[in-house]
Amino acid sequence: MDAAGGGGEEVFVTYAQIGAYFSLLALEGPSAQDRIDRIVPYLISLLPPPFVPAPDADADESSDSDDDHFSLTSSDDDIAAPADGPAVDPAAQDGDGQDHISRLPDDLLSNIVSCLPTNEAARTMVLSTRWRSVWAATPLLVDDTHLRAADRHAVRALSRCVAAHPGPVRAVRVTHTSFHRQEYALERLVASLAAKNVQDLILFNRPWPLDMPLPDDILSCGSLTRLYIGFWRFPDTAAHQPAFPNLHELGLFHSIIEDRDVDALLAHCSKLRILSFAMAYSCGSRLRIRSSSLRVMMEWRCGFNEIIVEDAPCLERLLFHSISDRRPVRIVNAPRLEVLGFLDLQIHALEIGGIVIRAGMNVRARAMLPSLKMLAVKVRFSHDMEVKMLDTLLRCFPRLETLHVMVVPMSYRYLFVPILVYQLRFKMIMWISAYSSASCSLL
Repeated sequence: MDAAGGGGEEVFVTYAQIGAYFSLLALEGPSAQDRIDRIVPYLISLLPPPFVPAPDADADESSDSDDDHFSLTSSDDDIAAPADGPAVDPAAQDGDGQDHISRLPDDLLSNIVSCLPTNEAARTMVLSTRWRSVWAATPLLVDDTHLRAADRHAVRALSRCVAAHPGPVRAVRVTHTSFHRQEYALERLVASLAAKNVQDLILFNRPWPLDMPLPDDILSCGSLTRLYIGFWRFPDTAAHQPAFPNLHELGLFHSIIEDRDVDALLAHCSKLRILSFAMAYSCGSRLRIRSSSLRVMMEWRCGFNEIIVEDAPCLERLLFHSISDRRPVRIVNAPRLEVLGFLDLQIHALEIGGIVIRAGMNVRARAMLPSLKMLAVKVRFSHDMEVKMLDTLLRCFPRLETLHVMVVPMSYRYLFVPILVYQLRFKMIMWISAYSSASCSLL
């Protein structure tokens, strides 16, 4: 596999090798850990948004009341709740003196509780016996940003929180917790999530050690509809087959995964629609897409040396940003593909229907993708071969409507002729600087 920074021929098998490579890049610069620590917040920003916004950090830090340290794992015996009725006398409040909230049905009260931060939702148990039963029936939403625990206790707190909740667990988001030296608590947490039919799971190790094994029980979470993992070594699917019959969305961020495990995931995710890789490392370095349900495939700065869309009848978007010196992109069967890019004309070798696209070639019908509507390319107009390749590429996509062109910095005199020619053909053409943030808009 190519080196993570591009331009090398290093082969990485473990994150120890990745760390050593980063350290060698600049002996007097930031350490490998410093480099990764800077990457983590950006990768987290790419995740789906939190279920419930995190509480105000300043308010949490300024409060030292006992209630602020309420335990999520308290048993019923530990809670001094009134036998019935609300904890606060409604007659003492402004208004008509009626307790309108208590008249709401349990389902609606459960929805209200589920919109609260994890610790605040648990505190509703002290209001009354009815609220205690509402909390017990509410699907649990856990976010580690809502929990106040020291780093060495955070994993245990998460594990106890999930295990102690009498009801189902709908979603868990862990992005600020280190699992270092917490293997047993981690295994308990993942096993509890599998047993409680978690549907939505975002599980990041924040980070170090980077090659920490993800427990095998993650492959038994059959109720998952969405799964994002970060900074793990993915478990061996040869020993434990994945069981994800309901999974719609899967993301692997800065994790180590074998080619055969990617193949096994796709084979056992019959409803998968979105697949994302961000800074993932594969020991075999080949990403092979075979899925009857996949619609969106996104790869960002990963170590794959080759992308092969072997059989993806529903695939609509194929998005990638490469770090390799040279990478083939092979499209064998993707009859519904509408969006493709960014194709870097310097490093990508595109193959369609078994035909390698070469600059100036006669494009036959088998080398065309009539379904494609949007193409993004990175081109150097100062290089004649890349200009010819772009012209050939455009003939491969006869129904193309939108063209995004990332322009490598150069003299504007090279742009004059291409602009006149290309703008006559397309409904929209966007010219993007290589250093512009707009280059990510396609993704």
